[in-house]
Amino acid sequence: MIAPKTAIKISGILFLTAMVASLLGGGLIEAAKRQSVLTAGVMLEIINAISVLGIAVLLFPVLKKVWRSAAFAYFGFRSIEALVCLSAAILPLIGLTNDSELRAFHTGTLIPLFFCGGALIFYTVLFKYRLLPRFISIWGWAGVLLIVYLNGYQPQGETAMLFALPIILNEIFLGIWLIVKGLSVSGELQNREI
Repeated sequence: MIAPKTAIKISGILFLTAMVASLLGGGLIEAAKRQSVLTAGVMLEIINAISVLGIAVLLFPVLKKVWRSAAFAYFGFRSIEALVCLSAAILPLIGLTNDSELRAFHTGTLIPLFFCGGALIFYTVLFKYRLLPRFISIWGWAGVLLIVYLNGYQPQGETAMLFALPIILNEIFLGIWLIVKGLSVSGELQNREI
């Protein structure tokens, strides 16, 4: 069994791992001219999917102690997000004739949908139960809304990435916070193994 404090720290590491693997892996897949670059991108995307699932698994028992139904919903959204990330990662290797369109649907619609659903639940739990300073949750909500805008309206050009920047920075900050400070959970929860 893992102590909640340890699970929270590991989930912080996984938040950082997922962010780096997703950004680098997606970039390598999109720019791949050689098989080795494509393979590296796919491997990073698989690491991202495993990290996302790991976050869901590690935080489920912690969140369940404060808001049971939200914990199940968060676990569901993140688990489905991980599966969609995994399928988007392997599509370039399958060699379907329309794999780029299918991958674009995964990365531009499905992954943001499940990510945003999970993030809204997660930041709501953090805010409601003051598990983190509230500015982190508010920052997270704002970042999610910008991702919804980005994927709904699909602005073009270099400025489009600016809409993703707040949530990218938030998840990096959150990961570091979880590693260094953890969550403000009760002493009873801190000491109980999960």
